[in-house]
Amino acid sequence: MYTPSEKKPKRKKEPKPLNRDKAKRYTCIVCPACCDLETDGVNVNGARCPKGEAFAVQEMVAPLRVITTTLRSETSKGVRMVPVKTACPIPLARIPEVMKQVKALRLYEIPPIGTLLKTGSSSESVEWVVTGELA
Repeated sequence: MYTPSEKKPKRKKEPKPLNRDKAKRYTCIVCPACCDLETDGVNVNGARCPKGEAFAVQEMVAPLRVITTTLRSETSKGVRMVPVKTACPIPLARIPEVMKQVKALRLYEIPPIGTLLKTGSSSESVEWVVTGELA
């Protein structure tokens, strides 16, 4: 039994064996702990939670990102910018293509917060969520 003045010994997980030829290092961005992760795509070392392990494997296989940006809204009050974000993460490689599509989009009315907008063709469309008032 420990008294309040004594510190409990920290249990450290035993590192898993990694394939050093394929191993990569990441900093987890899922939670505020910012764990330093190392993975070979199968095993993960350094994760303090299951979300960190899933993040490391996802980054190794196919990295995804949520994009936040603004859309141009041409209203009677002039040109304003509406903040939006993607409804779900998209592959990192598609970001330049998606940004071209969203920058070509013009709004002519003020959408309320939470409105869903679509860009792109039906097979590769991206949903955007309005996240704020006009800036």
